[in-house]
Amino acid sequence: MSKTFPGQAALKSVDLTVNYGEVHALLGQNGSGKSTLIKILSGYHHPDQDSVVELNGQQFQLGSAERAREAGLRFVHQDLGLVLDLSILENVMLGREYQTGFGGRILWGKTAELVGPFLRRMGITEKLSTPVRALGLAERTALAIARALADSIHEKLMIVLDEPTAALPPDEVGALLTSMDRLRADGHGVLIVSHHLNEVLQIADHLTVLRDGEVVASLPRSEVDHDRLTELIVGHKLVTGEAQRGMAQPTGQDEEPLLRVSGLAGAKLRGIDLDVMSGEIVGVAGITGSGREALGPLLTGRLRFSGEVQVAGQRLAPGNVSHALGQGLASVPGERLQYGLFPNLGVRGNMTISDLSRHCSGVRIRPSQEREEVRDWIHKLGIVTTGPDAAITGLSGGNQQKVLVARALRLNPKVLILDDPTMGVDIGAREQMHQVMEKCAADGMAVLLVSTDSDELARLSDRVLILSEGHVVHSLNRADGMTAGDIDAGLLTPSK
Repeated sequence: MSKTFPGQAALKSVDLTVNYGEVHALLGQNGSGKSTLIKILSGYHHPDQDSVVELNGQQFQLGSAERAREAGLRFVHQDLGLVLDLSILENVMLGREYQTGFGGRILWGKTAELVGPFLRRMGITEKLSTPVRALGLAERTALAIARALADSIHEKLMIVLDEPTAALPPDEVGALLTSMDRLRADGHGVLIVSHHLNEVLQIADHLTVLRDGEVVASLPRSEVDHDRLTELIVGHKLVTGEAQRGMAQPTGQDEEPLLRVSGLAGAKLRGIDLDVMSGEIVGVAGITGSGREALGPLLTGRLRFSGEVQVAGQRLAPGNVSHALGQGLASVPGERLQYGLFPNLGVRGNMTISDLSRHCSGVRIRPSQEREEVRDWIHKLGIVTTGPDAAITGLSGGNQQKVLVARALRLNPKVLILDDPTMGVDIGAREQMHQVMEKCAADGMAVLLVSTDSDELARLSDRVLILSEGHVVHSLNRADGMTAGDIDAGLLTPSK
């Protein structure tokens, strides 16, 4: 398979074989060609001529979603495509015909009998009338898989899972891996795209690595370990999360914290206190629903809070983003597609929108000067793009994230809040962002790192606060030998 876009070869004669009854991992950095390959299989892109895909020995028409479906390919994407306010049963039946009786009345019992076995096989035991909103993230992913299985006349399917664990908290990953085990045991083929190497090494039978649109390795799981896999993906040896940064230098006894939070409450937080000193990275962990997700939006003004937040001794006005920025608090929000990016703007617009005044003459923007600054940040952060005016939607996830980091850093903030900054980015971009965080702390910023990645927290943080039910229930310190395992244990034992 090959695919050429104007001025770029995204895939170069890629060969890939996935067997039924196998979990096969497709790995590579953002921009390596993984997404392009998946989009061709799903019918979104047409490949170059002479590209061939066979399923169960039969060739099918590429560039057609209908032909891919008829052949027995099913896709479970990151956003899952579920309707949260509909029930489990209604979500499975979306786009399908219900069992009906006299006058077209839906026979709910018979419909449930048809889909029930697929749901139970994926470990979903809740009542079929349960709203999907009430399910955990792993259960929602299992539901999306069950829907794919139920909507097929094929005995065996080839199922493509695109970053299925990207948004999952650590305590829910195991349940999803069990679902993949069931798919394998039932004879289905699974092609999983993931950046989470530990999970891949745990579940995959075979691994294929893409780099710059080419296959650089395809080998059984038994022939590779984490370090070797990392080297294959990035093309060189890499310092991974096992290496911790140096401890923050002690500050003077009279020095005030750059960020002081007292009795912060709002959303699911019920009154928390925390301080972050100059040059310190403080991590925050918590399972979904613990209040972790609300901390960043509350501090940055996206949500109103009660309590007190100070930046360098100055109180922040609740729910006022402009005031927070003006006092020196900048952030990289979680869920970049929803809260971070302006898809109708290019790289330049997305980066400089945090402060346009430096490029204004009167009421007019000086675009040449603006482009010069953007090129500088592109160089500093290694953003892979064709230039300042490239469409932001054309960048890989990791490079989009770097644009948001540049947007925050160009403000030269006193306090930097990062909300899951490396979610969904490849291992190379992850390492680059870790280095940026370390430099921010070394330059005297106070960094608050909210993350679902325990390895990331253990590597970077001087202290880690663990939230549960809106409260801080554990405080771990690197000086005491804190590890990722300690953080995971704290997540699973929420009471003090």
